[in-house]
Amino acid sequence: MVKRSLTEEEQRLWHLYTRDIAPSEKIDLNVQRSAPRFEIKIPDRNEFRKTSQPSVSNFESLKNNDSNWGKKLKQGKTKVEGKIDLHGLTCVQAYEKLWSFLERSQNNGKRLVLVVTGKGGLKEKYDQNNYRDFENNRGVLRREVPMWLSGGAMRQMIVTFQDAASRDGGTGALYVILKRK
Repeated sequence: MVKRSLTEEEQRLWHLYTRDIAPSEKIDLNVQRSAPRFEIKIPDRNEFRKTSQPSVSNFESLKNNDSNWGKKLKQGKTKVEGKIDLHGLTCVQAYEKLWSFLERSQNNGKRLVLVVTGKGGLKEKYDQNNYRDFENNRGVLRREVPMWLSGGAMRQMIVTFQDAASRDGGTGALYVILKRK
C-alpha cells in the first residue's frame, strides 16, 4: 500500500483536533525488554542406566521365575496343598482374604497353593453401562492378583507363581509357590 500525504483540509482538521494536546517525551518504539517475563528451565539430560535387578514392585517379576517348580507342576510331581477362591469378592475383600490365606498357608508349612481368580465374564445388564471398556471391566481380579503377588508384602512370602493347568482352572487360576518359614 502506498502512503499518501494529507490534503489541506485534512491537515486543518488534524490541527484543530490536536491543538490542546501538549507534546510529551519522545517514545522510542524500538525498545527491547531488559528481562524476560518468565524463565523456562530445561532440566539436564540424564543418561538411562539399566539396573541389574528388577524393582520390588515390578509387575509379574516373580511369574515363571523358578523353572524347577514349572517342571514339577507339568509332570504332576507336586500336589496342590491349599486352595482359595476369590470369585465374587471386591478388590479390598479379595486382597485381605488372599493375604491371610497366604500367611496361614506359609505358617502351616504349605508350599504349593492354588489361587482361583476367575476369568472374568460379562456382567448382568452390561449393555446399560455408559462405558464399554472390556479391559477394565472384565477380570479385575485376574488382572490385579499377579500385581499383588509381585509387589509389596506378599512378595516376601512367594518363590514364584504361574498360570494353572487347565485341570485346575487354566488362565482363571494361579499356582503360587510359597517360601519356607
